[in-house]
Amino acid sequence: MDLSDVRKNIDRVDKEIRQLFMERMILADQVACIKAETEDTIYKPDREGAIIKKQTEGVEPKFLREYTALIKRIMEISRKYQYGRTMELRHCFPFEYIREKKEVHQLAMIKEELYICDSYSKDSVITVDSYEDIGKSIKNGESDAGMGIIEEIGVGVSDELHMLLVNQNLYITDCIVREERGIRKKIVTFTDQLEVLPEHNRVKIMFECPNRSGSISSILSMISDYGVNLTEIHSRPYEEADTWNYMFFAEMNANVDTKEIRALLYQLSQETMRLQILGSYLCEGDF
Repeated sequence: MDLSDVRKNIDRVDKEIRQLFMERMILADQVACIKAETEDTIYKPDREGAIIKKQTEGVEPKFLREYTALIKRIMEISRKYQYGRTMELRHCFPFEYIREKKEVHQLAMIKEELYICDSYSKDSVITVDSYEDIGKSIKNGESDAGMGIIEEIGVGVSDELHMLLVNQNLYITDCIVREERGIRKKIVTFTDQLEVLPEHNRVKIMFECPNRSGSISSILSMISDYGVNLTEIHSRPYEEADTWNYMFFAEMNANVDTKEIRALLYQLSQETMRLQILGSYLCEGDF
């Protein structure tokens, strides 16, 4: 047997796999319809673990890891399809947003960053001492929005501003990349409402992963399965209940008001420990 014969056999097996895959997806659709009607949970880690254990019994040790990975991927793909179908059947997107631009009459900024504000009159800007003060100004109605530097690209990110968005439920609505002295900075405007406009090309999220092997790789694979490009990702450790965990902050090249991205965000909301949308915006400027 030469290589061409082996390739013919591979083609034959691939055709059989394709047929079985289509049959399995039809069954996945039936599961999605039943679960949408009963409002049952799509992702059940314990059940999937039991299936993996059962399906891998007796597999040759030299193929065990690869077959286990295959079973996991088949189930991940099946879940992706089921989330999309559930969204169609139940209209259960868990996030609210508006489809219009909120007017900003009064802006809050840190005094030291006032120099970045060239799109608003200085008379309409309230200056404060910290990002926490900006959040208070927005929440008590003194200002409509805040502005700050969320990242110096290639240098570092502002944990303080990121945590303000998380803790105060604020959302980025505009982002401009500006270069100063050889350093490119992401300057963002944020407010207390999630705005989604047709021209938006970025979605900012924060998520927490279960503290187990493969959790972050599974989430990144999930995002990739939706054809979404990550333009930024970083993590921030924090202590909770005497244990350390991580928040992951990610920016995606996407628009919330599309079928695929809504399904992705719905799936992330169900398969992470915590998910928050931190903004939807048009990112202008060269990265």
